[in-house]
Amino acid sequence: MTAGTRPETIIGMVMIGTPGRFSTVMTAGGAAVFVLAYGWFAVTGDGGVSASADAGAAEASPWAAALPALAAMLVARLLPRGTIPPEPLAGLPRSRLVRETGVLLAAALAFTLVTLGRAGELWYPLAKVVFLLVVPLVALRLLRRGEPAARAVPAPVVWLAPLLAAAVWFLPAKVGPLATPLTQELPDPVTLAVSSLVVFLTASMLEEFFYRGWFQSRMEALYGRWPAIFASALLFAAMHANRLGGGAGWVASPVVFQGTFGLMLGYLWSRYRNIWVIVAIHGLSNLVYVDLLLQGR
Repeated sequence: MTAGTRPETIIGMVMIGTPGRFSTVMTAGGAAVFVLAYGWFAVTGDGGVSASADAGAAEASPWAAALPALAAMLVARLLPRGTIPPEPLAGLPRSRLVRETGVLLAAALAFTLVTLGRAGELWYPLAKVVFLLVVPLVALRLLRRGEPAARAVPAPVVWLAPLLAAAVWFLPAKVGPLATPLTQELPDPVTLAVSSLVVFLTASMLEEFFYRGWFQSRMEALYGRWPAIFASALLFAAMHANRLGGGAGWVASPVVFQGTFGLMLGYLWSRYRNIWVIVAIHGLSNLVYVDLLLQGR
């Protein structure tokens, strides 16, 4: 590297390279991470994946994490796509895509490192807003360099097919025998209501706009569908690595649980471009009131 080389140039040298070869490596590497994570549970005989850092939270089997998500992806693949809006960011200069993707990647990694081991602290949602919303919005505006704004999240035009896929995920994940029982102690009703609203806004909504709408869309424009889906799912899993699992499984647990969930959401986003359906799925996954209603607590 020569003196005075700009950081964005370094990112571009790494990310542009030969897109076809890099895409293949990313897809193979992403798939290998999931195989190793599930293999770890198979080899060790550890039958539980921690779905929450809350005290007293029940564990779910790796199959409970995988089967509903894979079923939803299969149904989505078999159903007709319908009228899909134009690919987001189509026609955007590759150099700009590289700059913006690099900034989003850096923001996600910085958030993961800053909040390592501190997910339960009160400032955690504020840190998420700063790193996953404020920093990206400011950076993307500056990186436009006078060019028109690019819309990574188009207005949804397809509803039936993604909603059917969502129902296929919901039934086994929340209603059937694979559903994880709600065992942790809950706070008072006011605290529960406030925390549920904060979680919906900063997790269900913000995370989907950041990881799928902004990051994955740019990765797709650069390298194609599956490299982008794997990259966003694993980055999403990394965010949860500091509060899931225990012992040697602290790496495998978030890949199996959040990573597989992210694969499903990423696939639905890539196939239908309906951000509100995946926000709803994420919300149903996090919203404790759903479990309270279905489990009669």
